[in-house]
Amino acid sequence: MTPQPALKVDEIIALINELNLGISKPSPFELARLDAEIRKFGDADIAASQCFRGSYHALQGDLENTVKWFTMALSLAPDNSYVYMNYATMLNRLEQHEQAVNMALESVNKAGGTPESIDNLLVCAYCADNHAAIAAWLPEYEKLTGRPHKVALWLQEDAEDEAGIESLREESRKGASISLVQLRNELGL
Repeated sequence: MTPQPALKVDEIIALINELNLGISKPSPFELARLDAEIRKFGDADIAASQCFRGSYHALQGDLENTVKWFTMALSLAPDNSYVYMNYATMLNRLEQHEQAVNMALESVNKAGGTPESIDNLLVCAYCADNHAAIAAWLPEYEKLTGRPHKVALWLQEDAEDEAGIESLREESRKGASISLVQLRNELGL
């Protein structure tokens, strides 16, 4: 039986993205498949291989090894915006949101402000609750693409949710007040 060829870079990236989009940690089978494909990829592109290895560790929830592998990838490819972007995405997954914003900003700077790099920055900034970064980059994204970014929609939904919650709080307060008044009246107080 001949071994199957290693997945191409785009296919490994697609697999990492697929696993990253899952809400829960990937299954051992999914991680084993990714590990095998990264090993097959080997040294074809050492920086990419280290980036993949960092992503693999992030998907396992291992911050220490994620940082180790991405640091090595960045040392080999310090001007590669995709390494920064992937590092930001994985830090965001590990809930290191401010660090993710910093890496995403580096990606934007290295990429020259592409819509893809700004998209990554905006998502990381939203997760970090970094309104300054959102305010700075949202107009640029919309200017480049001609459409609103999903973060703008998320912020609108957040504002509507907050208004709805405040309305419920007010109704609850009124309801509690009415109940107390009714109780006093019933007790003749």
